[in-house]
Amino acid sequence: MSSTSSGSSGKQNDGGVGERPLGPNQDQLPHVSEEAAATAQIMGKKCGEVGGPELEQGTPVADILKRDKEALKNMPKVLRDEAAASQNGSGSKRSFSTSARLHQGEVKGNSPADPSAATVANMLAASNRGESVDVEKGIPEGFKYEPPTLPLPPNERFDRRYEPLVEQFTKLIMKHGKLSLAQKHMAKILEYLRTAPAPLIDPSKPFLPGPPSPQLPLNPILYLTLAVDSIAPLFRIRQIRGIAGGGAALPIPSPLAQRQRRREAITWILEAAEKRRDNQLSHRIANEIIAIAEGKSSVWLKRAAIHKQATVSRANIRRASQQRRGRKQ
Repeated sequence: MSSTSSGSSGKQNDGGVGERPLGPNQDQLPHVSEEAAATAQIMGKKCGEVGGPELEQGTPVADILKRDKEALKNMPKVLRDEAAASQNGSGSKRSFSTSARLHQGEVKGNSPADPSAATVANMLAASNRGESVDVEKGIPEGFKYEPPTLPLPPNERFDRRYEPLVEQFTKLIMKHGKLSLAQKHMAKILEYLRTAPAPLIDPSKPFLPGPPSPQLPLNPILYLTLAVDSIAPLFRIRQIRGIAGGGAALPIPSPLAQRQRRREAITWILEAAEKRRDNQLSHRIANEIIAIAEGKSSVWLKRAAIHKQATVSRANIRRASQQRRGRKQ
């Protein structure tokens, strides 16, 4: 073992220092122009010839076309018209080039006679002197634009940051006063509705009319609004005692306002979503909304039961009104 190792070490010493691996900044590829020059040297081409390297920036297109006959045949129509006009002496003085550096000196800024440039110059001079400048007459000092007239008109006030239904839905999801967590759930619900496939709406269910089914995911807030308003009950059943005499209570339907109807519908959605097996709360609620649009949710049965009971007990409304009139007399 020792003789073998000594022999191998002797070979390395005899051969000199071994080759070191190159670093990341060593043995890099040459520049494009250097590579083109090397290729031209191998091919025997010179700079300026057809097939030679174009090492100079800003070579006029006309010079390139003079050297390359094939490119002259396939040149654009704009260049053809320019060349024909220049030969006739009636063309413009514009020269096409492969670089914009040759014509940078011709680009001039705004002239001092430009009113906008003069206004900006006056404002800068006044600001350097510490003076206030009125851009337009009638604007008070300290304002950039004309201040609005107070009080604001009723149609220009934005009292709500979110949609009323989204805000109401979020606050009904909220538990233990954690509004930020409820807002995260609401954002996930809308995102799920936006990315889910378009629902297959059941025509047998009274789903409110709206955009076509494939377009519902494009507007998740409208999607949610249609689902909630479709299952929202129009009435609630109140049990009132003493109308028919004795202690028996009669069911009397009473209409609901829009916010009350939506609250009842959202409560039904949350109760039905709790029975689902999805891991996340937002997914359970979103899947329940999709089931409502497709007519597969049990919430439709609750709505139909309340409306049926309201239809049956509508005769009790007359008895309640007669009793109220008797009390007033």
